[in-house]
Amino acid sequence: MDSNGKVALVTGAGRRVGRALALALGDAGCRVAVHYSQSEKDAQETASLINSLAPGGEAVIIQADLEDPEQVESLASSVAEQLGPIEILVNNAAVFEQTGLKDVSVDDWDRHFAINVRAPFLLAQSMRAQLSPDAAGQGTPAQSAPGKIISLNDWRTARPGRFAYGVTKSALSGLTRTLALALAPHIQVNEVALGAILPPANIALDRPREEIKIDLGPADRMGTLNEVANAVLMLVHNDFITGETINVDGGMHIY
Repeated sequence: MDSNGKVALVTGAGRRVGRALALALGDAGCRVAVHYSQSEKDAQETASLINSLAPGGEAVIIQADLEDPEQVESLASSVAEQLGPIEILVNNAAVFEQTGLKDVSVDDWDRHFAINVRAPFLLAQSMRAQLSPDAAGQGTPAQSAPGKIISLNDWRTARPGRFAYGVTKSALSGLTRTLALALAPHIQVNEVALGAILPPANIALDRPREEIKIDLGPADRMGTLNEVANAVLMLVHNDFITGETINVDGGMHIY
């Protein structure tokens, strides 16, 4: 895929990894829809950076609560109305709550599945329909309108301390592989499984590494936002990889 001029939607693009991916896509010539749920100011800053710094960059911000299926569908429609059909979808937004098995409520469970699994599924459906030759979305996407779906996952999905999160991230891997078959050959679907890239949001970025207490794995360092963005861009530009998990985790998955 030549990313120049392509329409990309990045969920949760106001801050952290989502912002880095939105900026990288903008720098690659994409027209970027910066999704946010509550952090409007952060989303606006991301869009402003793309509009001012990326060559020919164009970005808009769109609010949606991914827990609400109607708002997810409205998000996809808004992208198409403002920029055009979604050609690159990056599922970055996620719930990452610390709840063990005995503490997970039904509401916790449903919220994690709604945002971490159902929203990527609904956006994939909408993307397929937008790239389909018939307006109802029942046909096969046209050869001239390829697409890429890339979901951000975790190198470790079995997390007893984050029970609902871990289960939904396992489900996201299954969704990735199943969508890769269902949308072939015209939409490639992959995921990037991350290790330690940034400290948790409640930890200051300038704290000494030894105080953060994160297992850094064989690489013995945190990854960088650029390394994550490079992996995502590789999947955008490569048309022969689908159903794959790219580990950007410093080797943690080989433990």
